[in-house]
Parts: sequence; C-alpha cells; structure tokens
Amino acid sequence: MIRQATKYDMPVLIEMMREYSAQAPIEAIRQKQAHNESHVAQLIITMMAGKGFVLIDNENRGFLAAMVIQNFWCPSVIELHEIAWWVKPEHRESTVGGRLWKEFDKRAQEMINDGRVTFACTSVLANSPFIDYTKRGYKLMEATFFREQ
Repeated sequence: MIRQATKYDMPVLIEMMREYSAQAPIEAIRQKQAHNESHVAQLIITMMAGKGFVLIDNENRGFLAAMVIQNFWCPSVIELHEIAWWVKPEHRESTVGGRLWKEFDKRAQEMINDGRVTFACTSVLANSPFIDYTKRGYKLMEATFFREQ
C-alpha cells in the first residue's frame, strides 16, 4: 500500500535518500560526505508539513517526494515538483515504483484542481529508464544538462 510518510518513517527515508544520492549522475552528489542528514530531514519535514508530500510503501521498498515552490520569475505561480523517486534495486521489477508515481499523479491532479498549484512537474534522470510522460498527459518542458570537473 502507498501512503503518506510520517515522522516515524524518517530513518528509512533518510537511508533511501542516501541510496538515491549515491546513484546520482553528478559525482559531487554521489560522494557520501556530501550527504547531509539534517538537511535532508528538514526538507522531508517541510514537505510533510504541507510544502508538498512524501509517499512511501508499507514495506519500505521505495518513496517519492514532491515539493511545492513558487516559480522563480512569477511568484504568484505555484509549482509542484517531484524531486526524488526511489525504489530499492531489488524491488525495481515490482509494481512499487509505478504505484508510487500513480499516487503522485493523483495528488498532483487534485492539487491542480483545487488551485493549490498551477502545474505539476515530474522528471526522468539520465541514468533511469526513459518514461514517456506525454502518454500520461504531461508536456515536455525542458531538458537539463550539466558539466562537472
């Protein structure tokens, strides 16, 4: 079952966030010493307190975090961004990831319908399987590239 995470899920969420960071495409983020547990915990608490939401499955196999932010250039435009979607490697052939995303999509649509956000964004990391979100009603907004040392 997919549910809203609670403060009691914090240890497992922090651990899964560490695993998520370890597989980031950017070397500086993959480094273990870059992971700041207190910062991660504060972001999770902020989302749980209403600046988004954090979803988890009952067996702690994966999570999805989404944050509400103001648009950088138009502060009256409120956005929902899926910022982390992680399924433990041994469960990636299961339905956990899809069920997490479907619950994200359901909540995102409710937030759009209720006027709490203007639009919702989801993404695909370069090292993740490609998902064509246009088949789910989303439009391509941008592609992000990076350069590192």
